[in-house]
Amino acid sequence: MEFDEGIVRKRTCRSYLQRVPQRMSEVVEHFFYGVGLRIAQRPLKWLIGSTVVVLISLTGLYSFHQEKNPMKLWVPQNSDFVHDTEWMINQFGQGLRLENMILTAENVLEPKALATLNEIIKQVISVQTPDHIAWTDVCFKVPVISGIVRREKRSNGHDDFFDIEPDSQNNNTFEPAVHADPELYCNIVNNLPKACLLSSLVDLWEYDSSIILSKSSEEIIRDVNEATVSPTLGHPMNFTDLLGGVTRNIQGRITSARAVKTEWAVHINFSKVDMDNFGNQVGTADWATDDVFKWELSYLNVLHRNAKLLNNKINANHTLAIWYEAGRSFGDVTFVTMFGNIDILSIGFILMFIYVLVIFSDYNWVGWRIYLTIIGLLCVGGAFITSISVCSALGIPYGPVHTSLPFLLLALGVDDNFLIMASWNEIHAHKSNRNKPLEERIALMLGQAGSAISITSLTDVVAFIIGASTILPSLQSFCIYAAVGVLLTFLLQITFYIPFFTLDAQRIESKRNSMLPWIVHENFTQKFINPQDALSSKFITKLYSNVILTIPGKIVIVLVTCVAASAGTVGILQLQQWFDPTWFVPNSSYLSKYFNVRNLEYPDRGYESIILMGEFNYTAEFPKLIHLAETFTNLSTVQSLNSWPNDFTKFVFKYFEKDLRTTTLNDTQFYDYLSKFLFSRDGGKYQRNFRFKRDLKCGQNTPLILATTMDFIFKRFHGPHQWIPAMDQSRLVARDIGVDGFVTVWSEVFSLWTTDKLISQEVLRNVLLALICVMGMTGLLIAELQTCFWIFLCVLLTLLNVCGFMYFWGLTIDIASCIGLELGIGLSVDYAAHVAHAFVHAASEIGSEDRTKRAHVAVRYIGAAVAYGAGSTLLALSMMAFSESYVFHAFLRIFILVIVFGLWHGLCLLPVILSTIGPRSLRPHETPRSSPEKHEEALDTVTSPLNKETES
Repeated sequence: MEFDEGIVRKRTCRSYLQRVPQRMSEVVEHFFYGVGLRIAQRPLKWLIGSTVVVLISLTGLYSFHQEKNPMKLWVPQNSDFVHDTEWMINQFGQGLRLENMILTAENVLEPKALATLNEIIKQVISVQTPDHIAWTDVCFKVPVISGIVRREKRSNGHDDFFDIEPDSQNNNTFEPAVHADPELYCNIVNNLPKACLLSSLVDLWEYDSSIILSKSSEEIIRDVNEATVSPTLGHPMNFTDLLGGVTRNIQGRITSARAVKTEWAVHINFSKVDMDNFGNQVGTADWATDDVFKWELSYLNVLHRNAKLLNNKINANHTLAIWYEAGRSFGDVTFVTMFGNIDILSIGFILMFIYVLVIFSDYNWVGWRIYLTIIGLLCVGGAFITSISVCSALGIPYGPVHTSLPFLLLALGVDDNFLIMASWNEIHAHKSNRNKPLEERIALMLGQAGSAISITSLTDVVAFIIGASTILPSLQSFCIYAAVGVLLTFLLQITFYIPFFTLDAQRIESKRNSMLPWIVHENFTQKFINPQDALSSKFITKLYSNVILTIPGKIVIVLVTCVAASAGTVGILQLQQWFDPTWFVPNSSYLSKYFNVRNLEYPDRGYESIILMGEFNYTAEFPKLIHLAETFTNLSTVQSLNSWPNDFTKFVFKYFEKDLRTTTLNDTQFYDYLSKFLFSRDGGKYQRNFRFKRDLKCGQNTPLILATTMDFIFKRFHGPHQWIPAMDQSRLVARDIGVDGFVTVWSEVFSLWTTDKLISQEVLRNVLLALICVMGMTGLLIAELQTCFWIFLCVLLTLLNVCGFMYFWGLTIDIASCIGLELGIGLSVDYAAHVAHAFVHAASEIGSEDRTKRAHVAVRYIGAAVAYGAGSTLLALSMMAFSESYVFHAFLRIFILVIVFGLWHGLCLLPVILSTIGPRSLRPHETPRSSPEKHEEALDTVTSPLNKETES
């Protein structure tokens, strides 16, 4: 007896747990039924109310801030790069950037070629902006010491310190900074003129075209090989570094070159840089002030004009051509590429509007649902704008990647529209429902569709919220905007689209014209077509009955899925993390052509970098600085190093016979020698590598050093497997040198390398968290564990295939693909969740589980809506194929993969699984004693407990 009671208690507990999903489903449907009934009774009130709420929420736009600073968009804020950059800017306060031009020819070391180059340079130097900003206003200026180098006499004929020889010295080299009278020398140094820093080969002939043309080719080649000092500036310079495509003889002397580079150095005052005003909307602009941006535009105009002239002469047996870039070029080109094709993308929206309209409508004067289709798209637009307002009020900045958000919201919103329409048609499949009041039919429709919409929408919201925990600022902001946007899209579908749907249904029942509602068509008769008689349903019935849900069909689908998953796994194992900013530049742009020529003619050109140092005692730590410089020189990843500690050591040993490697100077001596070094001919070039507490003055000891740098160049790398270890190794070497202060390595390219290093981890992390969210949220909302598992499996397989086939389609793991995958997760959930939800709600007889029939019913009910939603998304995105933007191409490819594999797993694999081992129905249906036809009708549909209540 006790044993029997235990069995009864166990069975009761099991049956109770089995009824939990059904009870939850009934609670959700009752909730949406009640909401739908209230909306249908007063649609205008809901329309006005939701409009007022949206308008009030738009006040947040007053706090709108679009982030344009690349440091706050693409680089983790807790990264070393951000910290080091802020330290450098605070300590130095100024810097420079280079404008580059390359002249190419069969041999640029010909007088005519160099004369042409000289004339172009003169045009650039003389150009002014409309508000009279000239090259001399923005250039980086350096002292002109050519007079000291040449040891000229003053024009008045009196001897000066250039003719003074030291009374006693152990070497034959005369260094004015050491041997001349300090007062006399410093008086001249302080009065030295300053000139703009311009690195050009024609500097050898002092920018004089007549001198160049008077030279023979042999004389020019001799000058190039022998020159070591700039004639106009007096600073040491290696002119051969400016040449590309070099040919040398057996002695190693240059005999010809195919390219020659010219560099204009522009001064940047970081305190005047304002990215909010001077940055671009893509977040790819570099640091610069307004006057620099304006001058660079004039600079580019000059080179555009000259490039066109030279190109016109190429056909006349002239091979001269110029290729160029400015600091603003990358930002300008990427901005045009991203936002210059908006008109093309708008065509996609128009095509999608027509597509949705055709599917929604009956082809008569009353049946066209033009305004309903517009309202559906308007809900998406309203959700997007409102999400911007809400997030702005919360202080979350808007970023460039957010322009892809409308595509996601559009896909989800239109998918919801199709689902609502499918439920509307399904409601009218029951003859008993057709005579019910409109309010009740709307309530029944929302009761059915609301739960399905809420499952996918809330799952996407939670997935995006979890994704917002990423350390990439732009992706974090995007996920927050996406979560808010998806939630608002869901709410507007309920509170705005359903009320208008009610009004549109009233219009049709009142026989009013679809375009001009005041026109009544008295002869119109509304026809309710059974969804099973629709062309799409007939196609689905034949496809699934004769192919997919047959035993051979199931076997083929499982095998194809396994093959695709295997191929996806192979692709994932070969998928690389790789981001190259040149991908964002279209091939037709002048910047892309410059990159191509630079890579061809200067294949070994490395990456300019610096060692940042400060906040320590230089006198005590100087031997470690020497060791640091020597260590970097010997690194296999470093191409060259300009080390002031090494040159300073040679200077002190040469002129003061003290070896700083073994001798520690006192502070007074150290700063005295350093001052002489920085005002010497060989050490003057290092002045820009120092930041002192006060101004540096000739003849006085240097002030306290706040920060210093050593310039070096990384070798040319060919992928993340080279540049990421090189970045990490250089930083590790700098830290391990043992200096008791701040020492690190910085390069502008580190911003890309840092993101490249972390992006694969972020993608893996976000995908795993999204999968967990899918499992958790579907488990919470559906509460049927087996169904949740199959949804999870479909989403997992979809993401596996998408990531794997990204490799076969030429994509890599980068910021664009990472955002594309975030978007794809939201779509892939919809395809599987809708089908599974329809399956568990498909009616079955009590005591019988005809899974195959329920799978037929589920796919016939929801399959067309899911496919239509995918088709509308693909149509809206199709215009991306005509854009030159790498981001749009990456998005399009990922969306295509998501749609193809999402539909395959949601509409093919999932029905096969469910029809074979799917869970029991949440809608067991008792056999009625009356009409068998009514019983068949009830079993051949996706049912709702609300139908039972209304029928009773």
